[in-house]
Amino acid sequence: DRADIDLAAAEWLVRLESDDITAADLHAFHVWRGQSEQHAQAFQAAARFWDGLDLMEELNDYAAAGEAQGAHIGTWGGLSRRTAMAAAASLAVLVGAGVVLHETVFSEREYLERHATAIGEQKTVDLPDGSIIEINTNSAIEVAYTAEERRISLFHGEAYFNVSPDQERPFSVYAENRVVTAVGTEFMVRLKEKIVDVVVAEGRVALAIRQGAAPVMRGQERTLPAAKPLLELTAGQSAAFDEKVESLDHVEPDALRRRLSWRNGMLAFAGEPLGDVVADVSRYTQTVIEIEDDTLRTLPVAGYFKAGEVEAMFEALELMGGVEVERVNETTVRLKQPPPGQYE
Repeated sequence: DRADIDLAAAEWLVRLESDDITAADLHAFHVWRGQSEQHAQAFQAAARFWDGLDLMEELNDYAAAGEAQGAHIGTWGGLSRRTAMAAAASLAVLVGAGVVLHETVFSEREYLERHATAIGEQKTVDLPDGSIIEINTNSAIEVAYTAEERRISLFHGEAYFNVSPDQERPFSVYAENRVVTAVGTEFMVRLKEKIVDVVVAEGRVALAIRQGAAPVMRGQERTLPAAKPLLELTAGQSAAFDEKVESLDHVEPDALRRRLSWRNGMLAFAGEPLGDVVADVSRYTQTVIEIEDDTLRTLPVAGYFKAGEVEAMFEALELMGGVEVERVNETTVRLKQPPPGQYE
């Protein structure tokens, strides 16, 4: 149960700040955190919520050292033990009550929520200013509104943003140290390894690079490093960027509809190479799809498939010829060249 995991994460924060923390306690914590990705993510979210990332670094260093020397972690992120325990205990109460975490204890933030989707899952989030986020498969975001900015952190995956205009508070999507900013517009952002893909459906957005990947503490206030402007995009344009702009394209209306078809639960292709199609389709299913022959990766594919239903794609590939579908086991399918003469 997610609430139980979050509550356990909060309780671990309290225990780790105890003066009598032991090596056995630390070992038990590392076992708990390593039991599942949900445990690790819950603890990271709790630490981030209370500015406990310094504690996480110390814990990781301790684990890397083989848990060999000492048991005491030290002060957590510069907070006193009493303050840290009060913060963690408050978090435990909130989680235990099933309350959405609004970070009212920090004056610079007015609103905070986190959302994630599993493989094959999609989710729509309505924000308090009327903006809407459509989150695609296997994605995670954080929404943090302040008096100066509406800030979205995209940790992984893809999302579509329909932004309500607000000239006083720009709407910015942060993907690691890359920033996509708009005032009122509609656009999609996808974090693919280290590359950020952006497609603008309406309005304009600005792309930028932050000079640091994390917020900087100045006294009791948290500020973001300066951003270096890269490019502005208008409706019908797309770009991929990392430390610089890798590509800039004009997207025709039909191509735009195909790229955004996932919002309707569909995946559309019009001549994309099979390697790219398999990579995209794989985001929506637990089925492992292998391509045996590299020459198949460039085979053009056209089709319209329901997201997550890979059987329709396999059938289409077999019907179009040139691809044999081998079912290796219950979870793995291999695409390969058919035997000579099979389609003659």
